[in-house]
Amino acid sequence: MVALNATVFGPGGFVRIYLDALARGDAEGALGLPGVDAAGLDPSLLRGDVLAGLSDIRQVSDVSLGADRHRVTMSWAAPGGDGTTTFEVERVGTRLGLFPEWGFAQSPVAELELQVLHDPRYTANGVDASTGRTSEGTAAVAVFVPGSYRLAHDSTYLRADAIRVIADEPGARIPARVEVEPGPAFAPALATAVSEHLAACTEQRVLFPTGCPFGETIADRLASEPEWSIEHEPLLEPEPGPFGSWIAGPAPGTAHLVVDVQSLFDGSISTFDQDVPFQARYGIRFAGDGLAVTALDPAS
Repeated sequence: MVALNATVFGPGGFVRIYLDALARGDAEGALGLPGVDAAGLDPSLLRGDVLAGLSDIRQVSDVSLGADRHRVTMSWAAPGGDGTTTFEVERVGTRLGLFPEWGFAQSPVAELELQVLHDPRYTANGVDASTGRTSEGTAAVAVFVPGSYRLAHDSTYLRADAIRVIADEPGARIPARVEVEPGPAFAPALATAVSEHLAACTEQRVLFPTGCPFGETIADRLASEPEWSIEHEPLLEPEPGPFGSWIAGPAPGTAHLVVDVQSLFDGSISTFDQDVPFQARYGIRFAGDGLAVTALDPAS
């Protein structure tokens, strides 16, 4: 009986049950143990598919802080690092009328002070996640301790260099910064979308095509429909706009306008046949697997 109390039903045995749950990816089992909760933080990463797995779990020490409280230190290994973690465990009752029941005096989670720049989306150990933010700032996210977390971003048009976070101390605050930037597919897709937009603009038989970056003022009377073409498309690179959005430009381009005009002075007919320089600036939004552009005021 004494041996069971000290091992299987002892504070070290209780901590081992928790660590074994993390090792097999059983987040639900870990959260079901006394004293394990999100500690008021965002619980979105307290899930089994985010857990990277623990191995080589060993008890290092068990220090009694009194009859009903212990400090248990365990060693462990995880992808990306290994270490030791100390847990405070307290007696919370009696099991089967004979054996002490234990719980964590402090929830074994750490606070991930997560900042994802330019987009709320990220991945944690390959699992899609989101901070849920609509503006720049830090999200307070709970992660199991101990644990190894690879944070990154990998979407159709965006990417971020991966960072590795090791959570080894309950209650710790761990800063993490994921900087989302354009991926290799972004600029080519942007060029295609802008080209298609400009081509649609040339189909408008007016001097100032609606929603387009170019136009021309002519004082005389029009004697034919304006015909637009694009001589040089602007070379645009995406860059971050307001949080969660992207912009490009301004950048120079050249359109060409051909239209017959009638002089208001003498009624003669001539042809306006000239290049029309313009400045293009675009707002960019993601639409399914593609992206769409909207012409913006170059001066804004």
